[in-house]
Amino acid sequence: MKDSLIGNAGYGESHTKPLKLAFIGGAVNSAVGRVHQVAVSMDERFELVAGVFSRDAQQNLLTAKKYNISVDRAYSDVEQLLGKEKGNVDAVVIMTPQDQHLPHILQCVEAGVPIICEKALVPDVDSAIRIQDKLGEQSGYLAVTYNYTGYPMIREMRQMIQSGKLGKIQQILLEMPQEGFGKVTNEKQPIVPQKWRLYDDYIPTVSLDLGIHLHMMGLFLTGKKACEVTSLSRTYGNFNEVIDNVSSLVKFEDDVTGHVWYGKTAMGYRNGLKARIFGSNGSLEWIQEKPEYLFYADNKGNRYIIDRGSPDVEVATQERYQRFKVGHPAGFIEAFSNYYYDVANDLENYLAGKKVKNEYVFGVEESIDGLNFLKAISRSTRSGKWEKVS
Repeated sequence: MKDSLIGNAGYGESHTKPLKLAFIGGAVNSAVGRVHQVAVSMDERFELVAGVFSRDAQQNLLTAKKYNISVDRAYSDVEQLLGKEKGNVDAVVIMTPQDQHLPHILQCVEAGVPIICEKALVPDVDSAIRIQDKLGEQSGYLAVTYNYTGYPMIREMRQMIQSGKLGKIQQILLEMPQEGFGKVTNEKQPIVPQKWRLYDDYIPTVSLDLGIHLHMMGLFLTGKKACEVTSLSRTYGNFNEVIDNVSSLVKFEDDVTGHVWYGKTAMGYRNGLKARIFGSNGSLEWIQEKPEYLFYADNKGNRYIIDRGSPDVEVATQERYQRFKVGHPAGFIEAFSNYYYDVANDLENYLAGKKVKNEYVFGVEESIDGLNFLKAISRSTRSGKWEKVS
């Protein structure tokens, strides 16, 4: 079935008026700024027009110039941005470190400006509930970016699971190993990350950085919520002040079991995101470094490799995902753009007063569920017991 809500130039139905965006954070020297800037512009659904890109005045102005924004619309703080741009922008994208999200989100909600926020939404459950309450009071809008769900073959994987292709789901295995906290320079000196990554609260930063993605991946693919966890957390790398490896056994709904592993000291893994789902009739595997392929096996012993050109593909063959023909791999930024594309549809409905749930866009409820999952992992690490996800 072809997608009838196509927004990028040359693909299907045209959206003539891009939604106006402002950035909070996202300078050109940040970890994610350029990715967001390219992703929001790729399908011409958004136009970046303003921002508070950095607390550093020089970097703030430099970023505005790099992003082709008038320097008059590069503001020094959030208050100034909202005071000048309320009514001129359709949403604000927040991509500051997660410990700064709460005040920025509350300011935007109070001003009546819709929000698109980088994951993790906030570092703790109580803060997320505050946001949920404020959104309810103000009838506000918030979407949280879980960009890995934007890969076409992940969406195809979800469709195959929902259609019963695997039979009864039995096991969910998710992992996201990385190597950054274990690496050293040629002079054998640790490679030091941003300061905010070297601080842990009750939920460690590695969980908010990587674990939150795996929680969403499991929920997105199967719809199964985690019920109980037992976990081990360790510090293996160069920075003793933070946890850098987490391994958890998980009991999901409907007697589904699983394993979740993530960390930053797995040598040889730049970003080893992998999802494996096993059912009574077959299995599916997706590896982020091979994003165009699904590996499917059935209960007769057959093994298949599926891509966007396979004859039975239902979702990934939609015109919106064919920025270029099969065999020319799409990747991380395209997946981010796919997510933003759905946020644009969702935001347009919100601004038009339509209460329509977009199946590909996630907000505060999913964030609370994810934070409760990560909180249970932290409890289990301390208690050495199975802990309920509440």
